[in-house]
Amino acid sequence: MTEPQGDGNPMRKTIKARYHHGVLQPLEPLTLADEAEVQVTVEIEVPVSTDEILQRAARVYHGLAAEEVAQVEAIALDRRHFFREPAA
Repeated sequence: MTEPQGDGNPMRKTIKARYHHGVLQPLEPLTLADEAEVQVTVEIEVPVSTDEILQRAARVYHGLAAEEVAQVEAIALDRRHFFREPAA
C-alpha cells in the first residue's frame, strides 16, 4: 500500500519555536507521526524603535504639496470611506 503524497488537504498549525544551534525547537508539543515531513515558514519579528516609528510617520507626506496633504487628511477623516454602502 502506498502512502499519499500531498494529495490530501494540508493541516496548518502556527506555533512558536526557538532557533538554537542550527535547530528549530518547538515551544509546544506537536502531534506528528515519527518521520513526518512538514513544510516550515519562518516569520521573524523585527523590533522597531520608537524613534524609527516617528521617523516613518514624519515621511508620510514627504514630497506632497499642502493641497495634496489636505486632500489625504480629509479622506482619512471622512468615516464614510471606511464602510461599504448597504446592499440594495
